[in-house]
Amino acid sequence: MTNILKSFLTRNTYLNKLSISTPSYQFNKYYSTTISSLPQSTHSFDKKQPIENVDNKKYILTDKFNRHHTYLRISLTERCNLRCKYCMPEEGVMLSQADKILTSDEIIRLSKLFVSAGVNKIRFTGGEPLVRKDVEPLIEEVGKIKGLEKIGITTNGILLNRKLDRLHKAGVNLLNISLDTLDSDKFTLITRRLGWDRVFQSIDNALELDNIKVKVNCVIMKGLNDMEICDFVEMTRNKAVEIRFIEYMPFDGNLWSDKKFLAYTDMIKIIHEKYPTFKKYTIEEEEPNNTSKTYHVPGFKGKVGFITSMSEHFCSSCNRLRITADGNLKVCLFGNTEVNLRDRIREGASDQQLLEIINAAVLKKKASHADKYKIQKNFGYSIKQKKEVKHYLLNVIYSSLNNFENNKNNPKLQTQHRNYSTINNNNNNNNNINSNENNEFSHITKDGKLPTMVDISDKIITKRTAHAQSILEFPSNVLSQLLNLENGFNNNSSNDNNNKNKNNISNNKEIISKKGPVFATSIIAGTMAVKNTSNLIPFCHPIPIESCKIDITIIDSTSVKVDCIVSMSGKTGVEMEALTGATVASLTIYDMCKALSKEIVIKETKLISKFGGKSSSPQITK
Repeated sequence: MTNILKSFLTRNTYLNKLSISTPSYQFNKYYSTTISSLPQSTHSFDKKQPIENVDNKKYILTDKFNRHHTYLRISLTERCNLRCKYCMPEEGVMLSQADKILTSDEIIRLSKLFVSAGVNKIRFTGGEPLVRKDVEPLIEEVGKIKGLEKIGITTNGILLNRKLDRLHKAGVNLLNISLDTLDSDKFTLITRRLGWDRVFQSIDNALELDNIKVKVNCVIMKGLNDMEICDFVEMTRNKAVEIRFIEYMPFDGNLWSDKKFLAYTDMIKIIHEKYPTFKKYTIEEEEPNNTSKTYHVPGFKGKVGFITSMSEHFCSSCNRLRITADGNLKVCLFGNTEVNLRDRIREGASDQQLLEIINAAVLKKKASHADKYKIQKNFGYSIKQKKEVKHYLLNVIYSSLNNFENNKNNPKLQTQHRNYSTINNNNNNNNNINSNENNEFSHITKDGKLPTMVDISDKIITKRTAHAQSILEFPSNVLSQLLNLENGFNNNSSNDNNNKNKNNISNNKEIISKKGPVFATSIIAGTMAVKNTSNLIPFCHPIPIESCKIDITIIDSTSVKVDCIVSMSGKTGVEMEALTGATVASLTIYDMCKALSKEIVIKETKLISKFGGKSSSPQITK
């Protein structure tokens, strides 16, 4: 229910943003639809004039709150060679197509552009940045940019040893290495992979290099690694390393819970019990714009920092901008607004135009992001409250469907059907939304000649659930044989016999054929089919399934019902997965029972309901 409510609120917030009517901006055509209206500049120079000199460029990365952004984080890839529990689900996440990822030339161009506007520090992140094959030559080119003072990499350390020397020579002087435990077995539990020895060796090898700062990032989760906090602090006794304890943050797919959350103030109390002299650096000793609250034990070589994004944000001094692997500019990590720079580059935008786009996005940056810890705390409903929220949301959905006829001339309120990607609103007089004249098939190119996969990169992540159903009809007495009913089930049998047989049918959860247990085998086959839908249906996206439940029920003496319910959090629906699961489970029932009769009929397979996305339908088929 928490995920449903989050998806509902996110979607409606997004729609509210789209519905705001404000004057268009001069370079509006270069923005993604999520920032179609941008605030006017508060600076003295005329935004309508090209930015031609250095004096004006100093304002490009300054927002309305006079925060000048000198720090750029660039994601080199969405891929990662670990599956850390606090970061992503075990099966991984949906990845962008290779041609959607920024090329090396595009990354170098953007790096030069941001440095020319005042950025003096660039950090490369991921995913895991070191899995990118051209990471070393790419950073070597970035290292040649004049005015760039610091180059950092955030890595899990698995591949660092083999690339460390070349990266250091290329100019990397900041290394953040993720390590959440000093126990190799617990490392495997957290990351779902081996490699603790390699990570620890990477840390030691990095500390031996000159002119490089090494930080160890440790995400603290209550009950998992909070008992190791003092062990990490002890590392700073003889190592010139900064251990940075990061508050556990919510991300899609990591099943965030406040039961796992430990605030930095509680961490400090734990440390003080063992190290009473543990104290904070003074403001003068702190690095400017530091995201970390830095402490140390007097006499120890290293430091200890706390990243307090959840309990005490540091937005007022934020000087960071982010570019995702697929080329979207994010002015805030926790914000939903993104500006697509990749497409603007590939459309031929000049540096001048790109700077205008970047400046407009920076001006839209808010004073602070929402307090996500408080938001998550507000989801701590009682069972009664959860039911009330569920009924409320269902009423909203039903109301939306009932009001569809009144709103279908409004393009923002129209239902988006699975078999269409867009609704053509050029002819408002034709209200038939199912007409092929008004819609374009989603899996065909605009010229109508070639099949294609739908681009879902701009869609919102929501909780998606779909329910599909199949009905199988058996010839008379076939089920009776499988159920071992007395004298079959027919009109000529006694009432007592028929009543007894009815009870046997309603209570029976399995039938056995010569091949084995029919329903159990079919449930396994259906589940496997759900997970492999994208391999069976050409244009279905590979998605990380979170839940798959298949129920097989004997309806009467000649009918069996298969229900398949699939759920996940993502950008695309799961109705095809549910339909595939129900279909393959039905086919398996047929295969398991065909020795008794070849006249078993899979009568129908249909979608019962779906939730999530724009086309939620509580009941599609009656």
